[in-house]
Amino acid sequence: MNEYKRFAYYYDDVYEELDYTLWLEFIEPYLKSSSSILDLACGSGTLAILLKLKNYSVEGLDLSESIIEIAKEKAKMNHLEIPFFVGDMTNFKLDKTYDVITCFFDSVNFLKTKEDIQNLFSSVQKHLNPNGIFIFDIFSKTLLEEYRHHTFKKKYPTHSIQWTTSKQDRTLKHSIRIQEGDLKLEETYYEYYHDIKILCFDGFDVLKISGDFNEDLEDEDERILVVLKKIA
Repeated sequence: MNEYKRFAYYYDDVYEELDYTLWLEFIEPYLKSSSSILDLACGSGTLAILLKLKNYSVEGLDLSESIIEIAKEKAKMNHLEIPFFVGDMTNFKLDKTYDVITCFFDSVNFLKTKEDIQNLFSSVQKHLNPNGIFIFDIFSKTLLEEYRHHTFKKKYPTHSIQWTTSKQDRTLKHSIRIQEGDLKLEETYYEYYHDIKILCFDGFDVLKISGDFNEDLEDEDERILVVLKKIA
């Protein structure tokens, strides 16, 4: 078992501050009882599980095989059958299409270039049914500046987590340190700011762009949510 695979088992602790119900409430107006959903960059499957518990047909995809293993175990613990796939969201091929595709929690910001994002949009478009919906979020310039110097620390009964973020130009560098007894794990990853005004949505109609789960977008909003509809 390599270090990253061990780190995957702390994923839900690292992201425990996320309020998944906000995303769930945001996307439900675009869902029907018969909707088929694909959650890209699904992580440990929490959002997919919440959707399944509400009787939606949902599947998940993530680049990390270790995280997908955890997602499958969590679904099994909840007595749910959810297909989870290992794949790159910029170039995935599942030989099926969906009514709705989601990609949340800054996952688009893991893509470094505009070309990477266009590859994501292209892959999504190929996997959407006619008039299908793509919903995603990115962080704003406000959040980019707020995370110029940011540290989060928390102690658990068995381990501790320290998460430090620093900013350089349009890049956020995240360094996560986990200690459990003599075991020390370190993970570093990067996120990249993308200006929503210059993203190209060819092949889609823009249904909504809003901030922080509100109805409009303000300069001070930290998270930008985008709803696109595939042009049939």
